[in-house]
Amino acid sequence: MTAAPSPSKKRSLLRKFLYLAAAAVLLGSLLLSYMQWEANTLRFRETQAPAGCLPGLSGLRILVLSDVHTGLPMLEEAVHMAEQAKPDMIVFLGDLYTDYQRATHAGDYIRQFQKLSSIAPSYACLGNHDMALAGNVERILKEGGFTLLRNSASFITVPRLGNAEFKLAGLGDVREGDCFPDKCMALADLAENSPMPTIVLCHNPKGRELLDRYHWDLMLSGHTHGGQIRLPFFSSPLLMVEGETMASGFYPYGEKSVFVTPGIGYIGPGRFNCPPEVNLITIP
Repeated sequence: MTAAPSPSKKRSLLRKFLYLAAAAVLLGSLLLSYMQWEANTLRFRETQAPAGCLPGLSGLRILVLSDVHTGLPMLEEAVHMAEQAKPDMIVFLGDLYTDYQRATHAGDYIRQFQKLSSIAPSYACLGNHDMALAGNVERILKEGGFTLLRNSASFITVPRLGNAEFKLAGLGDVREGDCFPDKCMALADLAENSPMPTIVLCHNPKGRELLDRYHWDLMLSGHTHGGQIRLPFFSSPLLMVEGETMASGFYPYGEKSVFVTPGIGYIGPGRFNCPPEVNLITIP
């Protein structure tokens, strides 16, 4: 027959349990505080595109913003970075708001987008979170001086590059069933005789899988938040979903290229080892 633990031993075990619980709470609080700090520490990253990805557009500078997710202070900081970068064009890749939150402070967002569009010609597509609030988001973008490309395209001339021309096609969101490339993109076999360089704006990089029949050179996307949480010793970010393999940066896709920005906002407790970014892409 086993003897019952003595009262002093029970008190010792209870103290150890309480110490461990307190340590866990403290470490959890520190981790959450760090994740919040990182999520609100915006960095500027300049990246050179792969050689030859946009023939005839060497030197083009594109400032890429995405996934604000109602983070007005981060957008304001991004505007200051854009003013210093002096890009040839600015693109916003969707998810201005988060769809389960109220769409508020529209005037403040309009003012920030007006500042951006005063720096350089500015274009945008919609993200999956924007769709529930599409009317408000479209108004903010348009009053902010952005050209919204929702399954539509613009032909752009760059005076600084000797009036070089390219096509900019903006798609609707893939997850929300609003992606219709046939409305704004040329079939690849029809474009062979006039291969104008083509950049595609598509919030979700999964959109690339719908474009095999079409002519394009470079896709710019967001949506992934870079994975948002990157644990040490793990090759894949924690929050990648839908089987996505493109987290952030440049990726080859056949003979084409896809660039994915981590964006400037987040959803949930914060970011870990995956800071928010404003990206400046330079075409070599």
